[in-house]
Amino acid sequence: MAQARIPIPGAKDALGVLTLTAAVAKGIAEKGKDSLIAGELAAEIAAAAAKVPAAKAAHDEAKKLQLQLEKLYEQRDAAVAACVPLNQRASKALQGNLGKARLREMGDYGFTVNDSPQAGKPPKAG
Repeated sequence: MAQARIPIPGAKDALGVLTLTAAVAKGIAEKGKDSLIAGELAAEIAAAAAKVPAAKAAHDEAKKLQLQLEKLYEQRDAAVAACVPLNQRASKALQGNLGKARLREMGDYGFTVNDSPQAGKPPKAG
């Protein structure tokens, strides 16, 4: 027979941790004085288990907010997708209308103009 494995949920499985803590506390309470977990550890588990209902409620609320957040990001991303090509076209139109000598005037339209000299490329090694 294979060696038994006991999976213990970690920090990345918050709901699993909370569920296991509540179940362990329930097992301790049901066994009472016959429980194999006793003393300080049992008291600490009972104290932690008392916080589980509030933590599960917070978890549920966080999931709802996460869904709402995803919907908000979808709305934002849709607007960004519409704006990107328009900004590109506006930049091209301004560059064509202003010419190379007057590109700094694109700043009047909200564009960032960087006319500092570009560093040359280093020579290729042998």
